[in-house]
Amino acid sequence: MNGDDGVIVAGDLVKTFPGAKHSSPLRAVDGICLRIRAGELTALVGPDGAGKTTLMRMIAGLFAPTRGHLKVLDTDVAAHPQQVQNRISYMPQRFGLYEDLSVMENLELYADLHGVVQEQRHERFSRLLDMTNLARFTGRPAGKLSGGMKQKLGLACTLVRLPELLLLDEPSVG
Repeated sequence: MNGDDGVIVAGDLVKTFPGAKHSSPLRAVDGICLRIRAGELTALVGPDGAGKTTLMRMIAGLFAPTRGHLKVLDTDVAAHPQQVQNRISYMPQRFGLYEDLSVMENLELYADLHGVVQEQRHERFSRLLDMTNLARFTGRPAGKLSGGMKQKLGLACTLVRLPELLLLDEPSVG
């Protein structure tokens, strides 16, 4: 990847959703242009309904743009969403934890889903549990954690693999 190109490059990015019966379409993202380079920390700030989550979902390859262009890690997201998803980690506002599984079982599950080999898990889990202060709660079911602890577990599960790009949507909610 050419460092001048950016990790995320968007031009005239638009996303519309069908409106209710007899109403015009909802324009959730309207002409966004941005360039985020490797190593930069970028925050999207705006009021509720401004399109921040919609933009994050487009970057993550979950929504196709209605118009414009979007490249993530030098890959056209609309043409190759799976290629992008294989290289990033995305933590949505409401992360999908398995509430009946323990903290450690959730980490194991996400490691399985992302193909993290057994030899790497002990060190990686130890680092993530230390970073999130969840080490003493490894046996606790996720459903019995506080809201903030669930957010921390969601972050740990998101980081169980080593992504080239990390997207966090409202990481402090909860």
